[in-house]
Amino acid sequence: MSTRPTPIAWRTLAWAIGPVIAVLLLRAALQASGGAHLGDLHALHAATLVSDPAQALWVAARPFVFTVLALVALALALRLALRRLGWARAKPWLARLWVLLWLALGGWLLADHLNRSARQPLPEQTVRVLLARAVPASERSVGGTEVYFEAPSTPAEPQRLLAEGLALERFKPGSSAQLHAEAGRWWGRWGRLAPRG
Repeated sequence: MSTRPTPIAWRTLAWAIGPVIAVLLLRAALQASGGAHLGDLHALHAATLVSDPAQALWVAARPFVFTVLALVALALALRLALRRLGWARAKPWLARLWVLLWLALGGWLLADHLNRSARQPLPEQTVRVLLARAVPASERSVGGTEVYFEAPSTPAEPQRLLAEGLALERFKPGSSAQLHAEAGRWWGRWGRLAPRG
């Protein structure tokens, strides 16, 4: 008596892998088009200034904690749906959610590309350096200096930016630097810092 392996559910496999491949192909196509290349610009971020070690630990651990909480909530919701509906009734809904997740991710990639490719230059500003720290070179970056600064337009909101390839000694606290910034079409700002003098 021969036992044949069960045939692969090709339709299920296509719905499981198809959206992933489509998003990866979209990402490759957007990278190949090159319209959103930032060159020597880096993202401007709001600086989080902390006053004690516990606050610094929370700021560093916050992304990890929220990710774990989201994954636990997702696992509990999936378990509840499977217990309440059973696999046969939950499978079509889970497949739809899977496809919607990847459609949303593809939409986000496209919106991000359009946002970056339509950047507008902002007026140059002279900023005051608050703090600087060396960033070592890695496989993804040549390293440089992460500079914390305040701009005259937003003195109550310190910002940080990577000055790629520039030495720490060029950004002494209290010194001035020139900020060349660009704003995205809908959100975000990118820039580069040049030390003055």
